Amino acid sequence: MARNRGVPHVALLVETSRGYGRSIIEGIAQYVREHGPWSIQFEERDLEDPPPQWLAGWRGDGIIARSATDALAKAVRATGVAAVELHYSEPGGIDVGCDHDAVGRMAAEHLLDRGLRQFAFFAFGEVRWIRLRREAFVRVLAAAGHPCHVYQPPRGRRVALPHWEESQHPRVVQWIGSLPRPLGILCGSDLHALHVLDACRELGIQIPEQIAVLGVDNDAVICGVTNPPLSSIDLNSRRIGYEAAALLARRMAGRSLRSKSLSVPPSHVATRQSTDVLAIDDADVAQAISFIRQGAGKGIRVSEVAAGVGLSRRVLERRFRQWLGRSPKAEIVRVQIEAAKMLLTQSELSIEAVARQCGRTPFKYFGQLFRRETGLTPRAFRKAQRVAPPKNTSDDVLP
Repeated sequence: MARNRGVPHVALLVETSRGYGRSIIEGIAQYVREHGPWSIQFEERDLEDPPPQWLAGWRGDGIIARSATDALAKAVRATGVAAVELHYSEPGGIDVGCDHDAVGRMAAEHLLDRGLRQFAFFAFGEVRWIRLRREAFVRVLAAAGHPCHVYQPPRGRRVALPHWEESQHPRVVQWIGSLPRPLGILCGSDLHALHVLDACRELGIQIPEQIAVLGVDNDAVICGVTNPPLSSIDLNSRRIGYEAAALLARRMAGRSLRSKSLSVPPSHVATRQSTDVLAIDDADVAQAISFIRQGAGKGIRVSEVAAGVGLSRRVLERRFRQWLGRSPKAEIVRVQIEAAKMLLTQSELSIEAVARQCGRTPFKYFGQLFRRETGLTPRAFRKAQRVAPPKNTSDDVLP
């Protein structure tokens, strides 16, 4: 139960030094604006900072923490107040975080869609989130018939400190240089991707033509300063923060919870130059895919694609299935649906306007197609991807 009957007093122990943490805080702030008010105890933090000195004697109602260290996790538990963890909790704890399995799946699908057939995974250390992303990535690729090269850090290194990452640079360069090309590589995070990009620069490897590099976190600062700009998976961290705040509100109200863990799926791949490649050894198919990407929003037809590359529709169909395992029409639909997902998640356009921008008219058919491809209506997809309160506030099950 909350310790007072007035405005809840809540401590936020989330790093402000990275885009991921700042976006989580934005999601918490949105929840408070919609459902508050809360009195917030807040300070600037780095991810591995020690527990704040004031926490030991703090008297409040709730805590949202991203405990990257055992010391912070222990200090939060010692307060005895309702808490929601954003890293991962001890058994019996309450936590909200990223669906790391979905991250690996999304990454594999993104790189496969580039026509790549050789893959690798790179990360320092062996922690839970790295392992889950890697396992899902490797599993999807294996199901598609492709092996995956995995970087093996020195044994005994559970986490990676900056000075250790620097000391491993020659090892990383050697590993990158040994990989087959063309290749698609998933990095455990945007920070890990910096090391791959640096190794490729040192080796004279062209990105994305020889190695397509994909990061995770979609940190605008990191992705924008890299050369070339880094493609990255957006973890939907704003929604993570919102859902954590919603869960804490229920805990502070003394409500029981039948589900104590929530994994939020990533929202999309923010595609930039580092994966802007078509690794297909069929010039006609590669050109057709380029036509589709450029014209899908204008409602391009398969007959127009075939004419554009000088092939009959029948030959184009056969060669698409040979290289992509799907028809040209299916590729048009895939590109249109991916564009629709992006607009539904990132813009305020009406669903009818989204359909027009994706080349799907009349409007009623767009909804039917979107539901067939995703299992959700456009409206339901937008709601699932964005921060939103549960429909029934009396429901004790985590949404």
